Amino acid sequence: MSYIVFARKYRPQAFDEVVGQSHITTTLKNAIAQNRVAHAYIFAGPRGVGKTTTARIVAKALNCEKGPTDNPCNTCPSCTEITQGVSLDILEIDGASNRGIDEIRNLRENVKFSPSKGRFKVYIIDEVHMLTQEAFNALLKTLEEPPPHVKFIFATTQAHKVPPTILSRCQRFDFRRISIKDIVVSLKAIAKKEGIKAEEEALILIARHSDGSMRDAQVVLDQIASFTEGKIAPEDASKILGAVSDDILFDLADAIRSKDAVRALKMTEKIADDGKDIVQVILYMIEHFRNLSVAKVSKDPAGLIDASDEKIKKYEEQARKFTVEDILYIVYTLSNTIDFVRKSNMARVPFEVALVKLTRKGSMIPAEDIIDRLEKLESRLASNTGSQLRSEPEPDPSNVSHPMPAAQPNTSKTQLNTPDAPRPPAERLQQPRQATPNVKGSIDTIMTAWPAILNCIKDRKISIAMYLKEGIPVRVETNTLSIEFPRSSQFHKEMLESTDCRSLISKAIKDITGHEFRLKFMISESDNAASNASKGAFEESLGFVSKDEDTKESIDEPIINDALQIFGGEVENGKGNNGKRVS
Repeated sequence: MSYIVFARKYRPQAFDEVVGQSHITTTLKNAIAQNRVAHAYIFAGPRGVGKTTTARIVAKALNCEKGPTDNPCNTCPSCTEITQGVSLDILEIDGASNRGIDEIRNLRENVKFSPSKGRFKVYIIDEVHMLTQEAFNALLKTLEEPPPHVKFIFATTQAHKVPPTILSRCQRFDFRRISIKDIVVSLKAIAKKEGIKAEEEALILIARHSDGSMRDAQVVLDQIASFTEGKIAPEDASKILGAVSDDILFDLADAIRSKDAVRALKMTEKIADDGKDIVQVILYMIEHFRNLSVAKVSKDPAGLIDASDEKIKKYEEQARKFTVEDILYIVYTLSNTIDFVRKSNMARVPFEVALVKLTRKGSMIPAEDIIDRLEKLESRLASNTGSQLRSEPEPDPSNVSHPMPAAQPNTSKTQLNTPDAPRPPAERLQQPRQATPNVKGSIDTIMTAWPAILNCIKDRKISIAMYLKEGIPVRVETNTLSIEFPRSSQFHKEMLESTDCRSLISKAIKDITGHEFRLKFMISESDNAASNASKGAFEESLGFVSKDEDTKESIDEPIINDALQIFGGEVENGKGNNGKRVS
């Protein structure tokens, strides 16, 4: 007798022998027991998970001499013929080879005839999605109202290619990928029956490589059994599968942790020399760090990692060397490398670059630590600002001079310490901004509230505030506020012309003054020198630039000013931002 491969020899012959599809076998058994068998089924799912096998078991259950029964005997002539594939009442059709309308016409003619021996004629069409559109259309009427002695079972790996008109006439069952644990249990049983000594790690490696397909796992086990002559070790499985050994994965992880780029690159070269697929290596690395993350956060990783107890201990030991943030960053980087490799013809170079990147990176700082540091810095800023405000005497408004642009003599009424003057950062965070009550919509109102308006806009979008600061409010006419820019600030004016910018500025003005204005941006008609001088006087009157007794300048950035106060720094004249240098 010729040799029978494991995938055929150990094919399930009853519903209870089908692995990993209990949600389907239970439904079918109950349907047969309750005489509720549908006239058409479609079995969808990945390869090697039991679709055709289950279809044959259904055919046995319907035609068994003791049936219909949910547990076929597998000994009667009908069951035996179906098992051997010689039954005249069970017609298995390859959808890829018989995909035309002529084959379907022949099927329609043959379904009229009664079964030769059994109770039912069962048509099993594999890869039914390969039928042409015309063939599907020809099948519709027969499929919807077949003779009572006919049952259809369609199997497909791509159910989305089956027309909805066919799907709506069938009961659909979706087969799942089989779990690694279920595959390992099945492989152990086969190895025991065949007298093969297989280590559990080797079987786990085979199950992982099969990607949820029982048939693929059985084929690989059969192949490795021939290679090893009855004894299978993890190294043997790695050689046949072209997989990367666990030792290499652990060593690569150690090289990343120790920031040893040279060691990681040498290991990559060895992997390439051994003929390993770099893409598979990256995928194995991602899975390795996934297991490390599970070992890091779980108190019982054995239930979440498909590995032996000894290997899980190694995962736990190595996971202690990494932070969760480190592991997540490594997985993210390797995942991006996979995307890059699949879009290009290179594999080794992107992988080596990723390893160099990972070995040169410093430890990731947890987000909680960053937030804690920011809160401490904010607290220091608030306390330092508060103490400085308490230590400084209140200025006498009568002794403060406020030079304003010559074109606007009324602006001399502007005072520096207005109710809406810029507040320190901590105060702005803690107190909501209040609109100025009972003020008229005049240019005096705008000039008085202009510092508060700029700060309000700055809190919402700093870039708009920086552009607007280059302009000067010049007049209010029929609820239209005109803002003038020097010729050198043409770019700033154009940036503020957009609808979004106008809307934000108008809203800020309304929030502060309680009045709503339309905005008009214009370029100054005077020469640049006069315009810049006028603007400089205007900024100084608003407190953007001030000088103390030692002629040390400050910068119109509250955060920088707070930092200068905390660390005892000062602003000096020199090269840098606007001719200023912070020290």
